[in-house]
Amino acid sequence: MQSTGSYQAPSPPPSQGQGSPHGAFYKTFGRPVIKNFLIAVLTYQAIYFTWAKLENMEMKKEKEGEMKRLESEIRGLTSGTRTT
Repeated sequence: MQSTGSYQAPSPPPSQGQGSPHGAFYKTFGRPVIKNFLIAVLTYQAIYFTWAKLENMEMKKEKEGEMKRLESEIRGLTSGTRTT
């Protein structure tokens, strides 16, 4: 015989307490996934900016070489054409 003074509600079935499989995955692996994504993005950005800086330095060096070549060509042309 059960006592009527202490009533306990029935426990919910196990399927109701479970969330979706996607929610469980992200609850478990959400931080590592985000951490790896951020590391990948930061690595990409660092490599991209380094590449851009190196390319800019290379272009600047090529332009300076071209300027020196043209200046020497101008000096050669102007010094050879003077007739005073």
